[in-house]
Amino acid sequence: MIGDAPLLLLLIIEFIAVVFFALGYLIKYRKQTSLIAGFDRKTTADPDGLIAWIGNSLLALAVAAAAIFLLLLLLPEYALFIFFIYTAGIIPIAAIVVALRARTFDKKE
Repeated sequence: MIGDAPLLLLLIIEFIAVVFFALGYLIKYRKQTSLIAGFDRKTTADPDGLIAWIGNSLLALAVAAAAIFLLLLLLPEYALFIFFIYTAGIIPIAAIVVALRARTFDKKE
């Protein structure tokens, strides 16, 4: 089967990876800025830069989720620890970094 990794953790990580990948793709390549909360071209100094930053960040989180999925398969005895490191550590820290960096794209008044 899948080894000893808890199936629920694998499904959750897979779901996270798919959602992050889909959002990253839609924002970066399809330019669906309606998916970015508070996005307004009028108040953004570099809209294309912000779109690329948000899209790339989501795609990077999707790749990280895929790597975590593989780690869960390879190290099932540490599955819960690895899962919590990603969901309670990496994702929140990445969200803070993305939000702080996104503020640099605002127009200076």
